[in-house]
Order: sequence, then structure tokens, then C-alpha cells
Amino acid sequence: MTAQTGPGLVDESAPAGDQLQQPFSAADPAAVLDFTEVHRRYPVLADFRARLGATPLKEVPSVEGGARILAKCEWENPIGSIKDRIAYALMADALRTHGDGDPRDLRLVAYSGGDLAEAMSFLGMRTGVQTRFVLGSFVPKSLIDTLEGRGSLVDLVPKELGFLRVIRRSQRIAVEEPGWTLVFQHSNPVNVAMHEQTTGAEILTQLGERRPDLWIASIGSGGTLVGVLRALRKRFPDVRAVGVTPEEAPYGNPEAPGGKPTYEGSGGHGFGIRQPFVKAHDEWIHEQRHVPTRRALDAMGEFFDATGMRIGSSAAANWLIAKDYAARMPPSAVVVTVFPCSGTPEQWVELGR
Repeated sequence: MTAQTGPGLVDESAPAGDQLQQPFSAADPAAVLDFTEVHRRYPVLADFRARLGATPLKEVPSVEGGARILAKCEWENPIGSIKDRIAYALMADALRTHGDGDPRDLRLVAYSGGDLAEAMSFLGMRTGVQTRFVLGSFVPKSLIDTLEGRGSLVDLVPKELGFLRVIRRSQRIAVEEPGWTLVFQHSNPVNVAMHEQTTGAEILTQLGERRPDLWIASIGSGGTLVGVLRALRKRFPDVRAVGVTPEEAPYGNPEAPGGKPTYEGSGGHGFGIRQPFVKAHDEWIHEQRHVPTRRALDAMGEFFDATGMRIGSSAAANWLIAKDYAARMPPSAVVVTVFPCSGTPEQWVELGR
């Protein structure tokens, strides 16, 4: 499939029926996340689900005289990031589809920026499902060692090609190598549903009597931004939302992907492709903001110096944008954002913290 996706630009690598360009419709979380039978067959998944979530919503530094900033701190999930939630939902969904078959006959291939692979590899090891991950060569060696130590296969795509080529490689494997089932996080409705039913619902409970004026989240698949927004709008229909992506790879980037370094877990794909979850809710998104990768990395250190807490680079980008909005809002206003992870050991060594 040759897809005309931007003015004068063609994505020659797009497969037939490209999942990145299919329309998305949200599903009822209660229905799509009914994994009762899967939990019966795989108690390890039920145990993992029981330990998911209930992560704290903490007030974090804002600007003097500005709005309060509350951040959902996701590194307290079992494996250490917000992607634990989605890894669980994607694995449970795949096993539900697999039915009563031997889990050793199920082979899953997934693309990842890092955190999803780390969580899914753990679940694959515990359930007996063979996992294979397509990653950009920018991922740290410590992650590759972890994945391979759990029995996962790893395919690396040169970082210069950009993350779109990571996705395309996984699609090609599923077509060209019989026996591999593609896990496509950008279109599977369990992604949005999991954030609506868990992350968003938890934030609503933790807010108590406070009213959120703005919800800010980085865009990788867009599941966090959209799922939480859907939950918030049920109680606060006027809440605004802002998406955050790297300046080097903005949401809906019309240019061909150039493989510029970006901060983790976020970014546009190029060729004008917009993540399906976000595209379906574009009218709900107040604004798209972009943060230079170097600025996000520096903000990790700034946040640590101010609080003693370690946050990842996408969290730091969210914090920077939250502060920018908070500076233009009254002290009574509330900005809610998310800190997806605490960063990698390699990042903290580079930052000297």
C-alpha cells in the first residue's frame, strides 16, 4: 500500500490495511476489558492486575502565583511505568483471543519505545508466551539485556530511520513470518479503555472536590491522553486537554521521519500520520505543544534538584508545558498531568544525578 499522507509526500512503507491509518472508535471499557476467563486460566495475570495502578497523584512544583500542578506518578506500577497497564491489557487480550490453546503456541511480536517491551516481556515469561520486540537502536543496552534474559527476541531498527520504521518492521514480520501475531498498541481499543477505566478513574477519585481545568499528557500511542480525557469529561465536560510531543517529531508531522533523537515514548510518525486515538478525538484537544528533547532532558535534572524525585524525559516535557499553562492561570486553577516513568539508568548517569 502506498499512502499519500502529507502534501507531496508518500509513505512507501505503509502496508495494505495499515493500522496506523484506520479510523478508531472507542469501546465500552467494561466489555472490552472483561478478562475473567483469562484470569482463571492465568492466575499470574490476575495477580499482576491486582498490583496495577493506585499510583499517587502528587502536587509538584509550579510557578509562583500560578495554578497548582498535580502529577500522576506511574513508576510505582509493578515493572515501573505507565506501560505496565497497557502491557497487561494487550497480553490479556491476546490470550483471550487465543482461547484454550497452549500459551506456548502463541507468539507475539510488538513494537516499542522501551517501557512496553519491558512489561510485556515479564508477562510473556510468566505466562509462557513467546514475545518478540522490534525496537529502535536508541534503546539502552540494559533494556536489551533484560528482554533477552527473559527469553524475548529482539529486533533492532537503526535509530536514524525513525520510530515509524520500527512500527513498519513489526508489521512486516507479522506478514512475512508465519506464526507471529502482531500486537498493535496504536489501534487496539483496550489501550484507551484501560486508561479510561483505571488511570482516569483513579485520578477522578484522587481529585476529591478539586476540579481539573486542564489535562496534559505526552502522545506516544495517544492512549493515555485520550483514555484519561474520556474519563475526566464524564464528570467535567468542560475540561481542556493538551497533547505534548518532541519538537523534533511533532504530532501530525507532515515531513518524512528523519530519525532525529527524541525523548522517550512520544512523538509524531511523519508523513502527516496522526495517531488514530488522538485523531478520533482531535476536536477535544485544545492544543498540541512541542518540547525540544534537550530541554526535556535538562528538565529531568531540574525537577530532581527541586524535589529529589526522578522523572523520565516525557514526564519532564509534560511538567514544562504544565508550568507554562499554570503561569497564565489563577492559583485556584488545577492542572493535571502524568509522569509515565522515572527515566533510565543511562539518562541519570548522563545527567550526573
